Amino acid sequence: MGNLKKSLMSSLMKKFVMAVTGFVLASFLLVHMLGNLQTLEGGPHAINAYANFLQTLPWEILWGFRLSLGACLVLHLLTAYMLVIENNKSRPQRYSVKKSQASTFAARTMIFSGTIIAIFAVIHILHYTVLNLDPSFKLLEWKATSGMYEGKTIHDVYAMLVLGFSNPWVSIAYIFSMVVIGFHLSHGVSSMFQSVGFRNETWRYRLNAVALAYCAVIALGFSINPIAVLVSKYTDCQILPVAQINKQFDALKSGKGEIFINYDFLKEGCKSAVKK
Repeated sequence: MGNLKKSLMSSLMKKFVMAVTGFVLASFLLVHMLGNLQTLEGGPHAINAYANFLQTLPWEILWGFRLSLGACLVLHLLTAYMLVIENNKSRPQRYSVKKSQASTFAARTMIFSGTIIAIFAVIHILHYTVLNLDPSFKLLEWKATSGMYEGKTIHDVYAMLVLGFSNPWVSIAYIFSMVVIGFHLSHGVSSMFQSVGFRNETWRYRLNAVALAYCAVIALGFSINPIAVLVSKYTDCQILPVAQINKQFDALKSGKGEIFINYDFLKEGCKSAVKK
């Protein structure tokens, strides 16, 4: 009896840890998505200022946040693996079959979608944060012409995102990963409420609807940038200045030193629109 009680408490604690870390990660996704969407504000100003603000936070805050987020991701994944191992050991085969038939596909594949997300997170950090996958991105700089950073030279995140998503394979892999994240959240957000005791039969369907809406917002929101780049690159619909940025980058990357993309063409586009 004592061993059973200990096992139950251990499982409940693991589920609680899953819920708390899942909430932190899901909340971060929303904030990160809103920050990324600043690429659609007509130029590099908003996204570059936002990125520089984050990168120049006091190191205690910046690294405290990064380490906390990384710890949540590792803890969330490790706890999930431990729960899967415990469940496989404790459930008879016949019960497992019945459980699989009753649960959703998203619920049965959480460990696989979670693993894909973890791999994506590592690659994404190497690509757009550490800048190891394309070292030339480190050379991209931008001189602010207005706002709180006026006259200062900061990293050109706007150009980096456009250039990165200009590779169709990168965009396709990114969009696929966003679909997997949305799929994972469709069950994870709802079960999170159950793990902390907020979900009952009355609220089950309502919270499931909230989870579906949230996963759709996250998946679609993150997919907008790569879709906008691909549409701008391969059609006449110019959502983002993909051709201009790629042309300048290709001409300048062979040289030494920093790479500054000239965004004067954005002003010329505005003047043309006013004349028309």
